Amino acid sequence: MNRIRACLYLSVFVIMGLSDAIIPILPDLSDEALVQSMLFSAYFAGAFVTMIPFGMLTDRYGNLSFISLSIVLTVVSGFLIFYFDNPSILVCARFIEGCACGAFFPAAFSMLTEFKRSRRYVGEFNFLLNLGLAFGVAIAAVLKIYYLKGGILIFILLALPAVTLLSSLRHDRRVPCTPSRIANISTVLFDARYMQIWVITFVLFGGTGVLVAYFPSFTDLAPSLQGIALSGVYLGAMVTSLTGGHIHTTERCMIRTGALITGLGIITTLWHPIGLTIMGAGSGFAMIGLVMGIASLDSNRGTVMGVFNTCTYAGFAVLPVFAAVILMHAGYAALFWVTGAAVVAMMLFPLRALGE
Repeated sequence: MNRIRACLYLSVFVIMGLSDAIIPILPDLSDEALVQSMLFSAYFAGAFVTMIPFGMLTDRYGNLSFISLSIVLTVVSGFLIFYFDNPSILVCARFIEGCACGAFFPAAFSMLTEFKRSRRYVGEFNFLLNLGLAFGVAIAAVLKIYYLKGGILIFILLALPAVTLLSSLRHDRRVPCTPSRIANISTVLFDARYMQIWVITFVLFGGTGVLVAYFPSFTDLAPSLQGIALSGVYLGAMVTSLTGGHIHTTERCMIRTGALITGLGIITTLWHPIGLTIMGAGSGFAMIGLVMGIASLDSNRGTVMGVFNTCTYAGFAVLPVFAAVILMHAGYAALFWVTGAAVVAMMLFPLRALGE
């Protein structure tokens, strides 16, 4: 494995692990529901507002600069969370952590898609992304018994080797894109061919967010069993991320298959928690198809990756809120059926921008 991939793999594990390590200790950081909500959402706010700007800037200044920025911001946010208990500082630290995510993903996906075996590497990257999320929650929950912020400390320490790896990489010498192309963000956002991809991304990942958000209220499982069931989302995505990277098929087929499996998984959860694992498997498969398909678009790679990641986070943030409206007029069965059907319907888009 070369140093660039090693740096990206370790970095995504650390960044995702740190983002989830705070979840098990939220009730201990504050007993106010509003503060807990702000601590949770500040991360997504930081990522949401920076994905597109940082993605555009990677096209001008190179990917490696923003990988460096992301790791620095991750370490800074980790230290702030570890050393301070003031709610205002913690919320700011979470926002900084989200900004680190915004700097990292457009650049990381752009770099990975330049490799010869890019589909395999994107699959491995997504595997470690989900592993980091799962490990972050698990290790923080275990260590809080002995030290409240032990999970945070673990990921701060894991970030240090990433800093060392990064410092050993030679500078990215990519020729900057012209300002005129970079400024044409409206085409990337609103071109009909691209809009299909953004809508699929928004609905598909937003649908997974709906199920994860409302499953604990829907099920009568004990809390420990709920945790096991929810971990199936990560497990399913990890398995298909690795296998999907080796399957020889078109990106269009991967996206449609992923949407079908994800939607069926959401509906299956009405009868059995295994639906969560099925849903995760579908989303992992779709992720590879979307990233590789987007990389083939005739546009600046950092910019389109920034838009893609923004749509992903927007789906996670927005659709669960809209889902509450359905719950006001119908039950969980209707919510899961509507959400699953909406995700499956994403198969109907022709996706002509991806070619044959």
